[in-house]
Amino acid sequence: MTEILTLSRPQARPTYQWLLPLVFAAGCGLGAVWPGHGGHLFGIGGLAGVWACFLVASEDPAGWLLPTMLGGLPLLWFFGRLLDRLRTDLRIWLGAMVVCAAVAGYLLLQGYGDLERAIEHHGSFFAYCVCAVQLGAYGATLLSLVLGASRGADR
Repeated sequence: MTEILTLSRPQARPTYQWLLPLVFAAGCGLGAVWPGHGGHLFGIGGLAGVWACFLVASEDPAGWLLPTMLGGLPLLWFFGRLLDRLRTDLRIWLGAMVVCAAVAGYLLLQGYGDLERAIEHHGSFFAYCVCAVQLGAYGATLLSLVLGASRGADR
């Protein structure tokens, strides 16, 4: 009598699979309202789904919103599902997001050398903040995936 014994794996809480798409959707919605000069900050912040805009011809950043959402939401749901399966601590992810957003915001503003010139070029400081938060979420996700995968390799 040979039987395969499998242990039941506890289900992962669906935290990130909803959090990441929610942050992405909120950032894209705000980024469409404050897209920056020529939609540059919207394109940088919506990096996960902006590839879908090349399939639809539109010159207005508000017209980029739907393709970006359709391209990015499933991708971020997938990465959120991975983070849930790795049981990533939400406090670590939030801390990494704050640090990554601060670094991204600093680097975005450094391209102009002066805060007033940067705001004059892209229209508002809030556009920079929205883009930096989106980039911070991407950075925190990547760091959490690397840390979670390395932690799983040690087991």
